Amino acid sequence: MNSNGTRFVLLQGAAALRARGEGCAWDALAGALALARHDTPRLPRLPAERLRALWDAAVPWVLDDHGQLGRIALDGRRIEFSLDRLGERWQPLRAERDPADGIADDLSGAVLDEVDAPAGARFTDLHLGGSGLLAAPWSDGAAGHGVTLVHLRRRWQQRIAVAGLTGAPRRAWVDADDRAWLVTEGELTLLRGGPLPQPYQAQAGRFEPEVVNPDPLRVLWQQALPAHGGLLGLAASDGRLFVLTRQPGGGAPRMAVLSRALRDDDQAAWTVHALAATVPLATDLAALDDERVLLLQPFEEGASRGQARDCALVQLPLTSAASARGSLLPERWPRRSEAGVRFVRHRDNLPRTRSEDGVRRLHRLAQARFAPAGVALIDEPLDSGMPGVQWDRLVLEACVPPGCTLAVDAFAADLPTPPGATPADGLLPQPAPLAVPATSELPFADSASAAHARLLGPAGHAGATLWELLLQRPAGAVRQLTGRYLWLRLRMAGDGRHTPAVFALRAWYPRFSWQEQYLPEHMRQQQLPAPDDAGPANGADVRERVLAALEGLWTPIEDRIAAAEMLASPHTAPAAHLPELARWLAQRLPAAWPVARQRRWIAQAGARQQAHGTIRGLALALDTLTDGAARRGQVIPVEHWRLRRTLATLLGIDMDDAAHPLTLGTGLAGNSRVGDTLILAEDHAKEFLALFAPELARPGVEQQVVQQVFDDFARRLTVVLHGPARALARLVAESLPSLVPATVRWAVRESDHPFVLGLSPLLGIDTYLEREPPPRPVVLNRSVLGGGDLLRNPVALSPEHALPVFEDMTT
Repeated sequence: MNSNGTRFVLLQGAAALRARGEGCAWDALAGALALARHDTPRLPRLPAERLRALWDAAVPWVLDDHGQLGRIALDGRRIEFSLDRLGERWQPLRAERDPADGIADDLSGAVLDEVDAPAGARFTDLHLGGSGLLAAPWSDGAAGHGVTLVHLRRRWQQRIAVAGLTGAPRRAWVDADDRAWLVTEGELTLLRGGPLPQPYQAQAGRFEPEVVNPDPLRVLWQQALPAHGGLLGLAASDGRLFVLTRQPGGGAPRMAVLSRALRDDDQAAWTVHALAATVPLATDLAALDDERVLLLQPFEEGASRGQARDCALVQLPLTSAASARGSLLPERWPRRSEAGVRFVRHRDNLPRTRSEDGVRRLHRLAQARFAPAGVALIDEPLDSGMPGVQWDRLVLEACVPPGCTLAVDAFAADLPTPPGATPADGLLPQPAPLAVPATSELPFADSASAAHARLLGPAGHAGATLWELLLQRPAGAVRQLTGRYLWLRLRMAGDGRHTPAVFALRAWYPRFSWQEQYLPEHMRQQQLPAPDDAGPANGADVRERVLAALEGLWTPIEDRIAAAEMLASPHTAPAAHLPELARWLAQRLPAAWPVARQRRWIAQAGARQQAHGTIRGLALALDTLTDGAARRGQVIPVEHWRLRRTLATLLGIDMDDAAHPLTLGTGLAGNSRVGDTLILAEDHAKEFLALFAPELARPGVEQQVVQQVFDDFARRLTVVLHGPARALARLVAESLPSLVPATVRWAVRESDHPFVLGLSPLLGIDTYLEREPPPRPVVLNRSVLGGGDLLRNPVALSPEHALPVFEDMTT
């Protein structure tokens, strides 16, 4: 609401700016409604017979974290890897011997055995995912089917036979939770589990667990696939599983995508997304997200090879219906060249293909083309809640590059029904929006377009970002637009390379009419708007619109004056004014600080001044500096005298430690372990006396002991950082000189594992509730025996050859 009492309805975001029409779409990257991309994908097309032959001969590829390429050997019996990016020399993959294989024939097989298929069987697919789990299904061509799992980090291999399959497993997938999904022509199978980290030997003279391995490799369930005409590919996103198939029935061959939720539920519903015949047949698919998949079409053969090299991008809408239509999106995803007709699978699940110069990641073509024009009808009318209200103006936070246009149509009525037979009928064209040289008409507000300045680079954001138009009828003696509900339609046009973009829209109501408020009654409007009136405007209507234009200039200025106190508040002041506001309070704000931290620092300046030089003031300052890490218990300032275990065992004395920062109310007894906390001698009693009642010390030796304790522990401070707060060590160290009195010696200490200082060393347990940090790798001259660092294999097909990967090896 502005200073005149005028309100507005805001439309911003994908849900609010949801629109129907042609040529317009929501751009999630830019956060705006814009013209739809109108690229023309160059998709190769091969005859169905030739494509089937390529699919049968296709080799599955995997890429580990170190650029090593893996595949199934040409004979189908072994899994092998190559250390060179072109895959010219291959070596067999080795892992621990499967216990089911019995005793090895030689020493090399007992240490690391080749990963091979059971006797008489051949591998049918290969996939790498999860924490480094490699899944390779196999079949003997008859009734023997199963899968071999190999963990590249832990180097174990284990195979399991899967009973009840109607055919050989064609494709496999390992998700982020190390679950293996297998698909045959008729069913989907889910497996999970593995061996224990170390072999377990049972002994007769002790109690043994009923279940030695709580998570063995096993089949969880099987689910039938919907009817289809042949399996082609398998892929998954974070939340969905996709199966590429041929559509059943005769006629021209077409494809369909079966999708279901990626969860442990054998009753999850399938959705069949039929693809149009315009989508060429593919040999594989890759998921970009839960609604978009890439299809890999092999290059055409002959003289035209390489002329069409794009992958088809297909939109699969999320729906609970049993069937839906998949649509081809007009975007280009080109490949450099072709050395394989299947996607190369990596743990990050990004689309990659094997080219003649190595493995390359696919990217959307950056140089976009857009539809020349588009219409976007806002789905729901704007509701003012006031029957007969006069709509005032429309303000759009938008970007209109040179060569592009943006127009608005509107209609108002008191009933929430469309103005015509369809929602688009009856909408009235509005005047062309006028560029306003301001970021927003709201006082001291930032523009939504500035927050999403990622559409088309500098050319896409040239010119003003605020546009305004006065809502009115295009003809008639009285051109007021009145009614409780307002329908809006946006019409966009571009030059093919650029597009308008609407980031937010505000419709203001009711109009504050200077004519009605300040002029004599005989100069006010005496008529009512007539829907069928096409004549010229009367004098009162012209005068009202002229005054409304002036009011639109003056009201934002009045609003800024009325809201001037916002400039003095750290919570509402513009970010550019925060340094000056800090100087008013004798504070200094580093330019590198986030804006939210700067606001909190200024807001708490008074509280810090009141407690400056105390542990409470230091804790408040550190909490602000670390964005709440002190309040979360990740940054703990500790005075050294409190590092002594003062909660000693004294019979007859109640030592309540509820507020103690080191024990957090857990120190019910100080003698859980015999040590310095158990006072048995007079000398230790003197130290304890110094901490609690130094005035009771007798002159002489006791006072000397008390003074020595003070010298050892007074005026010293340690700031303990643990968990994620370790990354803030430099920030804390740079800030302590201005927060701690000059007479206090301070230090910053980092802890690998979070703990409550007074409890974890006492009980030997982790007492801070968060995810356990992963162990760090062993580093020479840093790691200590038993300190938690581990020697771990990398996720590599050949760990001894694992080297850092350069970006150009996978992109």
